[in-house]
Amino acid sequence: MYKLQMNNKVLFYLFFVSVALVIFSSLVIVFPNHAIAAGKYTIDPKINIKNLNNPQKLKVVAYSNGENKTKYLAGNDLKSNTATVSFQFNKKNDDLVTAVQSDEYAVCAYDLNAQTNEMKSYSCIEGNLENPTGKNPVKIGSGPVITLSTGPFKHANGAEIKNPTIVVWIENLAGKKHLKDIKAVAMIKGEFKSKIINAQRLLAESKDKIIKVPLVFDKTPEIGPIREDDYFFACVSANVLKPVEGNECEHRHISHPGHIFNLVARHD
Repeated sequence: MYKLQMNNKVLFYLFFVSVALVIFSSLVIVFPNHAIAAGKYTIDPKINIKNLNNPQKLKVVAYSNGENKTKYLAGNDLKSNTATVSFQFNKKNDDLVTAVQSDEYAVCAYDLNAQTNEMKSYSCIEGNLENPTGKNPVKIGSGPVITLSTGPFKHANGAEIKNPTIVVWIENLAGKKHLKDIKAVAMIKGEFKSKIINAQRLLAESKDKIIKVPLVFDKTPEIGPIREDDYFFACVSANVLKPVEGNECEHRHISHPGHIFNLVARHD
């Protein structure tokens, strides 16, 4: 009888472990095109560094679904012609926004001087989310210059711009009911500034029905001063922006020596 009881306990334990493994496997990646865990997805830049002159350090930044991320690559990460990095994001960002297919995101890679930490060149891309529950590979630093990509790494050797303000414009909200919070974010030279705004109040106060969110970059970035020809982007995130996209981004280059740079991040 004792042996029978022990066997039953062993069988029950094995059954419990097998069920737990099944549940765990449903939450963890088992195929290469799925995200690491349930409720997550990744953006996976493949950075072409073949034409860089002895790259020793890269700073890579990404924005998606109301979150910004930063990673650094050095040493063995840069030994081949292609450097890879992966950024993980939450599919649902609290009550602000839930990622869906075609949502926009932005990624930039900066080639740095390992001694001074200053930027030597950059390459950026604005993309559309293809898999909001899995992996989203994207190529940077290669290909032609197109609307959403800067193509190969570029230099920014223009005049220094001190304390620039990026004004994020959010248009076409007048017909939206039950407006709630919207997150506005801007990035330049690897630095992010963001603000969550009360869209309903600001829209009511706006004479032209356009919300304008100023984001001031009042500190010199860690990778060197902001200059003419530098790339910047702005994004807005909120469920209320749907049904088109809950995350919308636009980008520009600094093209004049002034301090105010307007960018319409949402115009659908």
